[in-house]
Amino acid sequence: MSIESSGRWLVETPLEILGTALKATVQAYARHRDTRHSLKSCLYEIVREKKYPAKSVEIARRLIWEHGTRRNLLAKIVSKVLKDEQFSPDRRILLELFANQVIIKGCDRLEAAKFAQAARITFGRDWIAPLEPLFGRIYALKLDDKIIESRDELEYISLLYGHPKWFVEYLFDILGKTEAIELMRISNEKPPTYFILNRLKATEDEILKVLESDGVEFERDKRAPLLYKIISSKAIKDLIAYKRGLIAVQDASSVFSIISAQPKSGIKILDICAAPGIKTSLFAIYTNNKARILSIDISSHRLKTYISYTRRLWIENVDAVLCDATRDLPTHLNADVVMLDPPCSSTGLFWREPSYRWVVKPTTIKKFSALQKKMLTNATKYVKNDGLLVYCTCSITLEENESLIKDFLASNPNFQLEEIPIKSGSPGLLGLERCRRFYPHRDMCNGFFIALLRKIG
Repeated sequence: MSIESSGRWLVETPLEILGTALKATVQAYARHRDTRHSLKSCLYEIVREKKYPAKSVEIARRLIWEHGTRRNLLAKIVSKVLKDEQFSPDRRILLELFANQVIIKGCDRLEAAKFAQAARITFGRDWIAPLEPLFGRIYALKLDDKIIESRDELEYISLLYGHPKWFVEYLFDILGKTEAIELMRISNEKPPTYFILNRLKATEDEILKVLESDGVEFERDKRAPLLYKIISSKAIKDLIAYKRGLIAVQDASSVFSIISAQPKSGIKILDICAAPGIKTSLFAIYTNNKARILSIDISSHRLKTYISYTRRLWIENVDAVLCDATRDLPTHLNADVVMLDPPCSSTGLFWREPSYRWVVKPTTIKKFSALQKKMLTNATKYVKNDGLLVYCTCSITLEENESLIKDFLASNPNFQLEEIPIKSGSPGLLGLERCRRFYPHRDMCNGFFIALLRKIG
């Protein structure tokens, strides 16, 4: 059985690079288990410490992304092969990575042998020895079409499309079975990369010429001003336009949240939970640095990134403050626009970071919903009369979005829902049609939610 066709990247990758990528991946998972930090963060921590080659890091990112899209199925395959044998988590992860290439990607015998050889060289013969016969058993499962059989429909779909069973059921409830399956199918494909032209540094034509000279293929996305999608390119960090701060790379959904507020020159903006500075920068770009922006965040580490990011893009008229958004803020600002993008369950990012699928639980959603409610209530203090409060999350759950907004409106009669001035997305659920929802399968962007609230005095 092969769910997806094989690529030739395994054969074309030098053994040393492949081996280092495997080691970095296994080490990232080990650190993730110990710290509960995101796999992406753990990988970059390992890379900085070990100084692994850039090509190995690129492959490790690919391995982690692919593993995340099928983690439950891969765990089941390995459990079937191991039977009652006990292996360390590191060895199990390596077996799952091998199963992904053989069962999911459908690699041939030469590719499978190269994977095993790279692991043998990198981890050492003694460490790999117990796995050698298991590599063979996994390869023998290649034509076994019964691997994902289940009498439970939800479990079967969970295994087939690589999402937790509870989330499959949740999607069925809010989207219906057909659309839920389409969303999960799309979520196992690589998401597109979007960017905004940074006209603070150069004209639009000048930036586009730099991109063209660097061999980037792109197309205009008419859903928002200055928004483009990359069709083909080398690594983003290697692009001249990126290094010079001529483009701001961000998902289209975040751009929609900014243009929903219709930012204008001269307005005062409060950006809550602002780090690492993406939305602050987009506000500045769309207002040509002629808005006054106060950005707050609770993380000193993220604010350091914010400072570096905004400086690279030539963002001006901004101040950053370290503080807790659930408590009174150290400002008396009456803002024209308050942007609140609070911490959330990230269910809308299961496409871009599939490893999140296996961390988020229903209890996670409840925890974030309670935090978001505190932040939203606190944010109302800083909106001027007739000002706007933009609430958005990269989540598609009702608890963090429509349900929360309905409760907020019931207890805050001096705020009302405004029609969002963009045509993209879909109407909100639970009768809140003025809100906007975005889905990977409909909008080719992260799952996202936006509510626009006006203070009426």
